[in-house]
Amino acid sequence: MKFRITAQHRGFWLASEQALTLAGRYEGPIPCVGDWVETRESQIVALHPRATFFARRAAGTRKEQQAIAANVDVAFLVMGLDGDFNLRRLERYLVLVRESGAWPVVLLTKGDLCEDVSSRLAAVRSVATGADVHAISAPRNEGLDRVRTYLQPGITGVLMGSSGAGKSTLLNVLLGEQRMATAEVRLADSRGRHTTTHRELMELPDGAYIIDTPGMRELQLWVDEESVAAAFPDIEELAWYCRFTDCRHQSEPGCAVREALERGEIEEARIASLHKLRREAEHIAAESDPLVRRARNAKWKSINKSMKYHPKYLR
Repeated sequence: MKFRITAQHRGFWLASEQALTLAGRYEGPIPCVGDWVETRESQIVALHPRATFFARRAAGTRKEQQAIAANVDVAFLVMGLDGDFNLRRLERYLVLVRESGAWPVVLLTKGDLCEDVSSRLAAVRSVATGADVHAISAPRNEGLDRVRTYLQPGITGVLMGSSGAGKSTLLNVLLGEQRMATAEVRLADSRGRHTTTHRELMELPDGAYIIDTPGMRELQLWVDEESVAAAFPDIEELAWYCRFTDCRHQSEPGCAVREALERGEIEEARIASLHKLRREAEHIAAESDPLVRRARNAKWKSINKSMKYHPKYLR
């Protein structure tokens, strides 16, 4: 029988309130919330193809992929306009969504704690090119009609963001009941406690579905360079006018991106963020592909060898 995973716990999964375990001969990817699976006698025997897939690098030092959710149509990136506001972290989430294949929508909460909402909206739109951006207030029911337009019957959304951003409060309003626990954030840095402890798929009253996820303070990406580039379309568009096709936008002559920086059309922090995320993507590729790792090691071996004969070191 075909079921959809609604929750994942250590050692077992839930689907329509039925507990499932992996069959002894199961050889596919580990199922996650949102997956469609084939079952036999309360055991998962096969995983259906995923339309979209969210994954990050496991927290800590483990070099492995950690599944977040699957078969999501729209990803709501929830960020507070208080101390939770962080454009660089938002860029990381946007890369994650681009890699997944879902549609990104940025929801800015807690506008009552922000003195200049319009300027922060503009700042977010400058880095979230191609994504929809809305300022909302779940407690005051402001902007919720816009959120509901994305959640048509049969559509699956996911709520993502740091602890204390307001995901659980928003979800309670969408559900029409106080199902999810909420907690006050710390006044010093606006961080919240982990009131959501596991990922869960829930059906909304109008027939849509929503996946709630725990707050992720540490978002280590598991993406490729194409997904990083897709999250920086403004810089990629400028890069077409660089003199060199492999321009890294650092010190190369004829760099259109650096020229735009000098004109004040783009911020240095955004370029630095792109460089950092690219390095992470390159590192992931080297770890997962022996050929890429070998090529990268050969490149740096050649660079180090040539540096021995640099005039600066010939003393």
